[in-house]
Amino acid sequence: MKHILTTIAAVLLAGCASTKSLNLSSISIGMNKQQVITFKGEPFRVAAIDGLEYFIYRGFDKELLKPNGFMVYEAFIRFKDGKVDAYGRLDDFDSTRHKVLLIKKAAAK
Repeated sequence: MKHILTTIAAVLLAGCASTKSLNLSSISIGMNKQQVITFKGEPFRVAAIDGLEYFIYRGFDKELLKPNGFMVYEAFIRFKDGKVDAYGRLDDFDSTRHKVLLIKKAAAK
């Protein structure tokens, strides 16, 4: 039984190893994609919409520890014409919010 619990704990910790605290202080407006990858590594995923491209990174917030683990969040780096023009956590800016939510918000005004 102890061996099974140790194995489960090791698997869970290994899964968390790829999710780390994000520090975007090394990112600057105007950087190109290769510079971003050099500082932050490969993104968790990539997305594009309305002529903008996004590198999405996952991290965890050590400040928001919960009894069952930690708070995982996603941050983005947005590129316009191949250069960084914005970065931060998802939902920090309207352009990173889900389009349906933006439509509902606009209709409510």
